Amino acid sequence: MSGRDPWESASERPPTHRVQPTAPPPAGLFSGPNLPFTLAIITALGVLVAFLVLVKPFSASETTVTTTTTAATGTTDTTGTTDATGTTVAGATTSSSIPGDLAPLQGIKLETLATGIPWAVGASSIPGDDRIFVNERTGMIGVVVPGQGLQGTPYLNLTDRVGWGGIENGLLGLAFHPDFATNGRLFVYYTSNPGLDSRIVEFHADGADATTVDPSTEKLILEVQQPGLRHRAGMLQFGPDGYLYIALGDGGLGNRNAQDLTVYQGSILRIDVDGGDPYTIPADNPFASGGGLGEIYHYGLRNAWRFFIDAPENMLYIGDVGAETVEEVDAVPLTDKGLDFGWPDYEAGDCYLPVDSTCDPAGVTMPVLTYGHDEGCSVTGGVVYRGSAMPELVGHYFYADWCNGWIKSFRLQDGQVTDERDWSADIADVGQIQISSFGTDSDGELLVCDSNGQLFRIVPVR
Repeated sequence: MSGRDPWESASERPPTHRVQPTAPPPAGLFSGPNLPFTLAIITALGVLVAFLVLVKPFSASETTVTTTTTAATGTTDTTGTTDATGTTVAGATTSSSIPGDLAPLQGIKLETLATGIPWAVGASSIPGDDRIFVNERTGMIGVVVPGQGLQGTPYLNLTDRVGWGGIENGLLGLAFHPDFATNGRLFVYYTSNPGLDSRIVEFHADGADATTVDPSTEKLILEVQQPGLRHRAGMLQFGPDGYLYIALGDGGLGNRNAQDLTVYQGSILRIDVDGGDPYTIPADNPFASGGGLGEIYHYGLRNAWRFFIDAPENMLYIGDVGAETVEEVDAVPLTDKGLDFGWPDYEAGDCYLPVDSTCDPAGVTMPVLTYGHDEGCSVTGGVVYRGSAMPELVGHYFYADWCNGWIKSFRLQDGQVTDERDWSADIADVGQIQISSFGTDSDGELLVCDSNGQLFRIVPVR
């Protein structure tokens, strides 16, 4: 996760309109010179009543917001519907809505859900379950219940097998199977003890509502030997295609692993954990038929500590941690495959190696957003907001910097970054935080992990 490597050196009702009693009209109001004015007032009142009865219920119910959908073949202005949680449904034809009785959004704040979490580096949830599952780098998956904090019994305890020496190792990733409610399968990325090798393993929970998971149910899916101590990445997420995506850093040895398609380092992998034992390679993976390891989906990444698949728009966002001067965020259609993000020839959009010649940008996918080390030193890739508490921000990608503790967001439109927001002032009163990861609760609201042991939820200020 290192930048310059900080690890070394996230039934509506219209408003109630109270009608005040009206005083009796003064004598003579309907006669003489007052009559024209009286008729005008009566006419105006009639128009006002008609407006309130016929128009107001519709205007109070919702305001329409148009969104932009990016497809694999290009970008097309479309609209999308929202479900009960405010999440845009891919392929739908109506737009997300903002209830008219919401007060204007003034900003955001961080609501503390738990403290005392040893090295929180990830937060996940299960649909319909209020519990939040927190990756503790030291080898446990803790449980946070909103209103109660961190629970005393961990969901999964792997401290007997997780190696977390060096600040980039440990229990780094968690993904629940899309059918977890019926099959109880969950997947974990951790570095081994001893060896600090990358291990992607499967566990089995005894029911979706189980309070603990038996560590003895572990099944090895994939193991990658690691000669170095750094750049493990560690993100796991299932895509809407049902495949498991895995991020692996370049190993931190200053070599060209990320450009070597015969090794796993410096890439995002894509595997089918339902198609074989322990997995199969999807037939449409870019190197499934040769030319590289079949599991590799993208390459040329230094340390994609956190990526996010936004299923409604079928987009992949990657926060790739920079080296000397620049941090980057990449965003590409999920259906694009075999992309080279440039490392180590490029650090973001700048030529990095070889330093004594001109880099060739041909075939390199450039980031959609960069920032220099005058603003931070280690990007924390985030998530696209799809909750309901802040409908104004649906579609915004939230990200942070681990060193400087700020939160920013943007919206992607026609492949370009738009509507950039800096939320730093809104969270200034929280104090020094080191944002290691984002996540979402079961309602789709944003969660923020702090390396110093705190879990927050982003809530609106209205």
